Amino acid sequence: MSTSYAPIKKVRAYDLFDGRLEEAGVREAVTDDTTPTSRCLTDGRNYLWVNITEDGYISNLRRYGGNAPSKILSALAQAFDTDIVSEYEPQYWGFQTEEEWDAWQLALAKEGEEEFYTELMRFLRGEPNDIRPGTIGLLKAEVAKSLVDKDQSLLLPENKDRLLKEMDAIYDRDHAVRVTLNPDDIALADMIATHEDDLPRA
Repeated sequence: MSTSYAPIKKVRAYDLFDGRLEEAGVREAVTDDTTPTSRCLTDGRNYLWVNITEDGYISNLRRYGGNAPSKILSALAQAFDTDIVSEYEPQYWGFQTEEEWDAWQLALAKEGEEEFYTELMRFLRGEPNDIRPGTIGLLKAEVAKSLVDKDQSLLLPENKDRLLKEMDAIYDRDHAVRVTLNPDDIALADMIATHEDDLPRA
């Protein structure tokens, strides 16, 4: 499990390692995974990886596992006078509002659905397609084939929504895995997660 973060302002990555963060108890942790484009900060207990662009700026910050890097993130926010956002916030992706981000995600999902439908039709007609073995796409395509074998009218463009809806229902029934968390699981997740509300603001 990992979470990515980014400063709102452009920050030179190498400035993070010049000693200025040591006053806040944050320093570099050199490991076997350290490279010129991937360096690690620690507060002595938690770790935060800094991914660096070719021109030397922060690409993103990443926490792995049960690390709670709020102290490190706060030190960065204060030292560089910037807010820090997580990948669960629209600003991380360049959007100002939740509504803009939602609209973009909806458009992206629609585009993906259209691309899959095009490949699905090729698959069902026995034409070369981009549905790959070992993928969920192939499992869904095989479900769709069984539906079309029983009702050829599902190949008609006007029945696209019905085909996709029936295909997804059967796939969900037969292949989807659902995980139910008990209260202890939820408490553990809450404990190790750094919520966006906890992120430091400049």
